[in-house]
Amino acid sequence: MRNRLLVSSLLLVAVSCTDTRARQRADSATALVTQQRSLLGKLSAERDSVSQTLADANLFIGRIDSSISRVKGLGPSKSKKAAESGIEDQLRARKDMLRRVDALVERARATAREVTELKKQHEQLLAANGQLTDENRALKDSIASDVRHIAELMASVDQQAQTIVLLQNRIDELGREVEVVRSEFAKAYYVVGTEDELLEKGVITREGGTNLLVHRFGRTLVPARDLKPSEFTAIDTRAVHTISLPDSTREYQIVSRQSLDDAKVTARDGAKFHGPLQIAEADKFWATSKYLIIIQR
Repeated sequence: MRNRLLVSSLLLVAVSCTDTRARQRADSATALVTQQRSLLGKLSAERDSVSQTLADANLFIGRIDSSISRVKGLGPSKSKKAAESGIEDQLRARKDMLRRVDALVERARATAREVTELKKQHEQLLAANGQLTDENRALKDSIASDVRHIAELMASVDQQAQTIVLLQNRIDELGREVEVVRSEFAKAYYVVGTEDELLEKGVITREGGTNLLVHRFGRTLVPARDLKPSEFTAIDTRAVHTISLPDSTREYQIVSRQSLDDAKVTARDGAKFHGPLQIAEADKFWATSKYLIIIQR
């Protein structure tokens, strides 16, 4: 309606004004009207675009609101009031939707914080697990080294045990050898008899003296140079400390190199004594000779 009025006014002005200035003004008015028409067309197109955008936005917001309404705890507002117009309903719905969006955003932020904390805990657990893995690996290496060391020690112990067995066997052999030597060293021989008996056995002999034509005087009885153990009684000087004599009432005399000073007798008269013969210090008594020869007088 306004456009028509403007056009009519301009036409009247153009008809009434025939001079140059009027025509110029009419041309300017015409150009202005054309520009206004162009602007009005653009405004109409922009209005249609905005209307379509609002419609799309309402559709999108409705979808968002429908999705948010399904989230637990973010349902639509329970308070409903009678709206005076559709615009107020839309504003109220959008405010309610924005409230739920804010709540959803806050929940998403809390969830994000929880996820971040869980990631930190996960990283800490991974780091601790890595440390435990390194410690476990080091412990395994240490155990393997200890096992090898124990195996080496066991091998060494087995070798030493074998060596000990060999040494023990050698010690036993040496002990037996020492015992044989000791027994041999402790072995002594004695014989008791009359002068004629001992001479007949070849145990004693006469040496020295003065040789007269008929008889040799002053000869001494001494042990024979070659004594045979078979003519003697063998004893162990470690066990035998008393030499028993056949007749304790008879007198006896030692012909061999042993001394009565190293023995004990019942009675003594120089080199002669009455038995039995007790040997207190065996090592000293038998040191001069292992053969003891006693003559019964």
